[in-house]
Amino acid sequence: MKKAIIQFKKWHFTKMLVGLSFMVFLFSQCEIQKSYEYEYSQSAGGKLGITAWQYVQTTDSLSLMAQAITASGMQDYYSGTNEYTFIVPRNSAFRSYMKTNKYASISAIPVATLQSMLGYHIVKAKVLFSDPALLLANNPIEYETVSGQVMYLSRNTSYQGLINQGTKKSWTIITSNLEPTNGVIHVTDAIVYLSL
Repeated sequence: MKKAIIQFKKWHFTKMLVGLSFMVFLFSQCEIQKSYEYEYSQSAGGKLGITAWQYVQTTDSLSLMAQAITASGMQDYYSGTNEYTFIVPRNSAFRSYMKTNKYASISAIPVATLQSMLGYHIVKAKVLFSDPALLLANNPIEYETVSGQVMYLSRNTSYQGLINQGTKKSWTIITSNLEPTNGVIHVTDAIVYLSL
């Protein structure tokens, strides 16, 4: 029995030593950021240095969004100098929308429908999820869209951006806080709308 206790203590000590070694290694790899301003990685996210329109046109997963913007004649919003928040659905969102609504292509969707849809996807303010107003989790804030409707933006406790939280239908943003020269882009997996 005494031998088993000694073996257990040795095993427990070894486990603690390995854990401590890992913690020392982990903390030695950390860097201290010199300022309180968020510093973006060069490989992902952050300041893009191009307009929202240029970003949409050069991103393969947004090619159907580019077609929708062109077909609706709304390029000026995406290429202008006014700052907006652009909710940008990926190709999969448009495919799902077209399948559900029985459209063969983006060009088959009526222009008025595209304008209404895209108008709802443009918020008349620059909204970053790092803004102090969005500091509280699960606290939707109302913003006006170009279509004249409201969109509620918030974040959850995992710091993921949410669209229309607290309404009948809400969506989680999959990529947020991309900053073109004319606002901010948040990418979604769905065409979003207000459902009260």
